[in-house]
Amino acid sequence: MAEIRRPEKFRVLIIGRANAGKTTILRAVCGAEEEPDVYDQNGRKVRSSATLSRGEHNIECSLVFPSNTGFVFHDSRGFESGAVEELELVRKFIREKASLGSMKDQLHAIWYCFSTDSNRFMTAADKEFFNTIDTGTVPVIAIFTKFDACDSVAFSALNAQGVPFEEAQKRAPELAKAQFDHEILPLIAELAHPPRAVVCLRSKAQFWMPDVTC
Repeated sequence: MAEIRRPEKFRVLIIGRANAGKTTILRAVCGAEEEPDVYDQNGRKVRSSATLSRGEHNIECSLVFPSNTGFVFHDSRGFESGAVEELELVRKFIREKASLGSMKDQLHAIWYCFSTDSNRFMTAADKEFFNTIDTGTVPVIAIFTKFDACDSVAFSALNAQGVPFEEAQKRAPELAKAQFDHEILPLIAELAHPPRAVVCLRSKAQFWMPDVTC
């Protein structure tokens, strides 16, 4: 049996609008508290202590946390309606990185972040990404952040039904999960190129992965 090669560095493209919790996710995965260093296409450090929320985005730049250099991240803004240029930049980046023969340089995964504290968790532009971009062998993971907001909505619904405070507080996460499975997962499954998996994150590092076949 041929030996499975594992990359020395795991390269991830993370996509999401501002305040979607991208930096929080990256820090949690890397176990880092500092900001990532930023490197250009030639591997030269262009600045340090950079954040993902200052509006300075270049998808070709690499973000690496000094305390955990095993991950290399590329950041893309979320797509607004009519943002054809940004969508094409991402399409081109995925196509080029996915086809590289080098395990070191190729793209290994795409994390697509949605904030559940927004009334419009998936815009028309987001749907265009999943309906028009086939990432091939590069898996896309949909990450729904700030799922506590869904818990709060579920709690309010239970409280309005007359459920006592403590019981409503206890049942809210389960109801939020059930509503997500019933209302959101079917919409995701209908996309032309649905994500390979779905992850929901709460602020206290709790997460669950609903059963979804894509």
